[in-house]
Amino acid sequence: MKSPSRKRGFAGAVAFAAATAGMLLATAPAAQAAPGDCTVLSGSSTLSSLCTSGTGQHRIHAVLNPLDPRLPQRIILGNWAPVGQTSTASNPWGAQYVVSAWVDRVD
Repeated sequence: MKSPSRKRGFAGAVAFAAATAGMLLATAPAAQAAPGDCTVLSGSSTLSSLCTSGTGQHRIHAVLNPLDPRLPQRIILGNWAPVGQTSTASNPWGAQYVVSAWVDRVD
């Protein structure tokens, strides 16, 4: 015949494991999603991006042609900004020199 204390020990271990698993599920981090609904805006001397959905960060990324065509293209990067805030980069040569612009995103 098995000892009653062994049965209680096993039941206690099962209860502890179930409580621990419940705590892990209750403290799981919220799901993250890359920024979405992003727009690129071009001003006379700046480029900017704004993302309005998701939970990560974004920044404006652009390639400019140089004033002198013998020189290489220039890459400009904005600051990393959270969703709902604007990322801005200076464009010293004006909108006519922008080859391409896009939004980098991280979650």
